[in-house]
Amino acid sequence: MEMKYCTIDTESGSRRASSTLLSAAFLITNDHFEVLDQLDLKLKLEKDGLYIVDAQGMAVNGIDIVAHDKVAMTYKEAKPVLYEFLKKNSNGERLTPVGHGVKGDIHRIIENLISQGSWEQFCTYHYIDTSVVLQFLRACGKMPQDCDGSVGALVQYFGIELGDRSLHDAMVDAQLTMQVYQKMVEIEKQ
Repeated sequence: MEMKYCTIDTESGSRRASSTLLSAAFLITNDHFEVLDQLDLKLKLEKDGLYIVDAQGMAVNGIDIVAHDKVAMTYKEAKPVLYEFLKKNSNGERLTPVGHGVKGDIHRIIENLISQGSWEQFCTYHYIDTSVVLQFLRACGKMPQDCDGSVGALVQYFGIELGDRSLHDAMVDAQLTMQVYQKMVEIEKQ
């Protein structure tokens, strides 16, 4: 049976847990890393339009909050969209979540967009975290100890073309994380 991955990335208003979840990206691929589907959610809070952000967080993610607010959907509007997306793509088999620091992304998604029960209906709890895989490859002597563990540094290390894409966009980071994971799998298969 073929494994299906759901690579995830989120962007928030700051590093603080209380900050606003601004975007969530989901990239579905098969175990040959062929893209099957994707969902890129731009998000905002329900009522008052207040965002919990800080200057440092916004400088990192580069989100223009005024432009973002014009296209973003509320968490309530996004819930059924995400539910149907995961339902369609799991098709009775659980998706394997993949991400860089993915446990935090899964927590933010469950906290804001989908119940834990629904998440677990469509996604296995056996997630793959590329930051943990990096540590494993370092321990096996297959990657250097001095390689920075950020997505950007791993993209550079593996020679993945960034093109005109910018880091800290949820969908771009999900795409790049899947490419990093693919390179990591190739290292282990050699």
